[in-house]
Amino acid sequence: MRKIITLLVVVLGLISCTQDIDQIDSVTESIEVATKNSSDNVTLLRAWTSNSSSPVRRRYVRRFVVKVKNLAFDKQVFIHHATYNGNWVDIPLSFKQSINEDEEVWVGEVEPDTEIYSDEFVVKYVVDGQTYWDNNNGSNYSMPVNIGAQLSPEIEVMVDLYYTRFSGSYFAINVDARRNYGSTGSVEVVYTTDNWVTTQRALLSYQRYFRVGYAHYIQSPNQFDIDKWETSVQVDRSVTSIEYAVVYKTAGQEYWDNNYGRNYTVNTSN
Repeated sequence: MRKIITLLVVVLGLISCTQDIDQIDSVTESIEVATKNSSDNVTLLRAWTSNSSSPVRRRYVRRFVVKVKNLAFDKQVFIHHATYNGNWVDIPLSFKQSINEDEEVWVGEVEPDTEIYSDEFVVKYVVDGQTYWDNNNGSNYSMPVNIGAQLSPEIEVMVDLYYTRFSGSYFAINVDARRNYGSTGSVEVVYTTDNWVTTQRALLSYQRYFRVGYAHYIQSPNQFDIDKWETSVQVDRSVTSIEYAVVYKTAGQEYWDNNYGRNYTVNTSN
């Protein structure tokens, strides 16, 4: 009996040591990533977290938009993300568009049905045999579940393409905007249905609470001082495509998101 008890103590001790080692490894990697120098070659533009779970399905959503310098044709872009089991994993991003000859936008998302990702992450860019990081200037990025959007300091307003759609005769536009000096300001969509022969404008409404799932809401402003705005406008049913941009007016300034000078285009889903 004494041998059995001794064996159990040894096994439990080994399990405890293994868990300690996992925790130490995770902390060590977190510290190592934080000590790497952030590079101008890669920038996190936007991150999003939300809990869109329902009684029949659980989803813990994370979405990312990243800008990279076009240093070579072959490249890989990742979100290097901490998990609750003590590991760090790479979430691959995909090419979305070129901004110009020198810069590109990459995007990606994950929607696991369990809360596997913890708060901490960085951006990892692998190109031409080199690895570049955006680790928030050594602090790493941190976003809890269901917080909404975080925007790069260089961005004041950005269209949320996930919630922007054109269906039937209704164009729904959704935007994230940075709150400045405690003022919500105003957000307006400028759009055309006839290739800019005529132009229409519509004000967006400030969303104090924005629903993202069953009984789950994003609160404005969130901890990053980002507000949610949206509206829906009716157009003629003959319209099949809308080109648009948004303007954010706050503290006497105007900030545009016009897709880097190309404007956005949305086609009807019908």
